[in-house]
Amino acid sequence: MRASRQFIIIIIILAVTILACAPRAAVADGWPARQVNIVLSFASGGVMDFVTRSVAQNLTEQLGQNFVVENKQGGGGVVGAQSVARATADGYTFLVTAIGPIVFRPMMAPEPGFDTDRDFVPVIMLGDTPNAILANPNLGLNTIADLVAYAKRNDNRISIGHPGVGTMGEYCGAMLARKIRVDGNLIAYRGAAAVVTDLLGGQIDIGTPAYGPGAGAVKILAVGSSERVAALPDVPTLKESGVPMQCETWIAIFAPAGVPRGIVNRMNAAINAYLDKTETRAAFAKAGVRVLGGSPERLRDQVIADRVMWKPIVSGARPAAQ
Repeated sequence: MRASRQFIIIIIILAVTILACAPRAAVADGWPARQVNIVLSFASGGVMDFVTRSVAQNLTEQLGQNFVVENKQGGGGVVGAQSVARATADGYTFLVTAIGPIVFRPMMAPEPGFDTDRDFVPVIMLGDTPNAILANPNLGLNTIADLVAYAKRNDNRISIGHPGVGTMGEYCGAMLARKIRVDGNLIAYRGAAAVVTDLLGGQIDIGTPAYGPGAGAVKILAVGSSERVAALPDVPTLKESGVPMQCETWIAIFAPAGVPRGIVNRMNAAINAYLDKTETRAAFAKAGVRVLGGSPERLRDQVIADRVMWKPIVSGARPAAQ
């Protein structure tokens, strides 16, 4: 009698488990059934915009529903991240962002309006691109050595534009100023395109955004990658220029916490298929982007590793200028 009762209890538990899982499986199998929104937490015109729109166009072709990109810049990527953190976890809203909002901002402010681990689930690492040292074309600078000499002629001061507070661009600019021993006035912009615009207008001396399509309009003194960029074979790295530092910005996709794993897996597989194409890699390389891809766990592990590496720098060497 006791055995029969235990058997009945086991059957009930299994039935409840199956019923609980069935709706989530059904949602994943039928996804996407309508338009999917991709929130890009930075402005249009930069390398992240190029990558995001390329991926969205391919997803539209692969999955048969429109994947629409919405640029929601502000706060160095925080505004876009906040909006996705509050979105319904149904697989119809995703976030494309970078190391700054996900890793740096939570270290800078205890409550940036979201919790990276609590509010998001990783989907895929798209790629990374070096931050570039861009110069005002009116200054006639060609190398980092020229920049140092220019600073010495100007009370050892330079103005440095970056794409937003808490971005890799800000820390790249701050570290560069320290390494070459100049007084750097850090100026925050709303995206890389705005930095380039003011460089062309002669408003600032240098900029430190992630390298992107618009950077070719100004002089590129160096790149922050470990090796030269294929699209810029004649541009030296910072290390080659006598500045022992690296600064690179990764680009990744996250979803609101609670999105069914089946949807995350399907999104991940579709994007990996696109990133594996020879033509995709060639187009991204031309824009200065190294394709990464991989599993959601790869992105999760990268976030964890970056926290360990950058915490001493972010917490102990916060740039004074905002």
